[in-house]
Amino acid sequence: MSDELQKTQTETAGDQVVYSRQWDESRIIVLLIGLSLLIEGLLIYYQAGPSQMIVAGVTGLAGITLLLFAWLVPFEVFDDTTAIDADDEKKETISVPPMAEKAVLEAPPTAEPAVVEKSVEPVKIAEPAAPVAPAALVEEPEPELSWFQRLKNGLTKTRSGFVGRLKKLVLGSTKIDGNLLDELEEALFEADVGVKTTQELLTYLHKKVEEEDITEPAKIYEILRDQLRGMLTRFSSAAVFNPNGLTVFLVIGVNGVGKTTTIAKLARRFVKDGKKVVLAAGDTFRAAAIDQISIWGERVGVEVIRGSEGGDPGALVFDAIHAAKKREADLLIVDTAGRMHVKANLMAELKKIQKIAEKESDGGPHEILLVLDATTGQNAVQQAKQFKEALPISGLVVTKLDGTAKGGVLFAVEEQISAPVKFIGVGEKMDDLMPFEPELFLEALFADDSEKTKQSDYQVL
Repeated sequence: MSDELQKTQTETAGDQVVYSRQWDESRIIVLLIGLSLLIEGLLIYYQAGPSQMIVAGVTGLAGITLLLFAWLVPFEVFDDTTAIDADDEKKETISVPPMAEKAVLEAPPTAEPAVVEKSVEPVKIAEPAAPVAPAALVEEPEPELSWFQRLKNGLTKTRSGFVGRLKKLVLGSTKIDGNLLDELEEALFEADVGVKTTQELLTYLHKKVEEEDITEPAKIYEILRDQLRGMLTRFSSAAVFNPNGLTVFLVIGVNGVGKTTTIAKLARRFVKDGKKVVLAAGDTFRAAAIDQISIWGERVGVEVIRGSEGGDPGALVFDAIHAAKKREADLLIVDTAGRMHVKANLMAELKKIQKIAEKESDGGPHEILLVLDATTGQNAVQQAKQFKEALPISGLVVTKLDGTAKGGVLFAVEEQISAPVKFIGVGEKMDDLMPFEPELFLEALFADDSEKTKQSDYQVL
């Protein structure tokens, strides 16, 4: 046995080895903290006097408590023969004769331990049988929703807030009077249909009531629905493509409306339609915007033309158009930096991009799509007006219709800028961006939730 082991060992009783007290690091820290608190309590009493006796007493008492804890708590006894964990009890115990132990202790340090060879019989492991899932645990896949059902679900808040209130007003009234018309006007305002659109609807309603001598309030509901249908079908909502070659879409909008994700969803839709799509990362100002659209491009499976961060977006659009032509792409979708509609210099930059696209492509950009957030209500209308003054907007993409009861803004924005809604977003999934169909939209908006789900022939994108 070595000398160092003899210094720490004090006595041996049978098979138990007891070691002397040893102060570990944690016990010393507790001791020092207690001593510090005790001294601090004395200093508080010495400096502040009897006025701070309670604080000094509590501090000193805490210090004494820690000192006693460090001194009186029993020391742990460590023994190399103690099992490390409970699993050691299951291990095989090997007894070594005393003479063999002495031989091992007296062996020279360079001696290598003898290798004991054991013959081990190979163990045959039975191959596990293929697991059979219980019939009760097998989940059937959820049925894929039709396009109409997706749209109907996305318009639930607008339908319950806007259309639901209209139904309640007209079907719950017994006559047509000033109070009914005032409440209808309020409902239209709350749905963000807009002042101009609301006045046009009410003017038309007054005219129809007088001309046809309408007395049944239920008839008003039909008149409003037909008039809203006329507003939405005033413009063509189909996307325009270049029949002679590359089509260029320029996508614009303020920050935070979901412009980049909208571009990815558009790309996915047209790829599923069999078109070869290329994206242009024209947002060279926002940090990580290029990486963001590149990631979306990989997910959708389309190529992304990208430049350097802080570069000239006009030069990037120039390169992207020529690269898309070289690759014989059908569609180039250009992302642009989000900008506030009141910034004149940023709006002028959009004009520059438009001129480059017009010069380098055949009649492009064939679509200038403004992305609007439906949850912003009338603010979206103001954004559309400002962008319309800078660029000839050909279509609107209204996103987040599923998250607002103000879906009436869709009627107001079309009326204000004389441009059609071409796509609507009713969810966060890649397939939740829909081509806008006015008749289908109105059917979903005025659907009766109490009835069974109506089937639709629309295919899921």
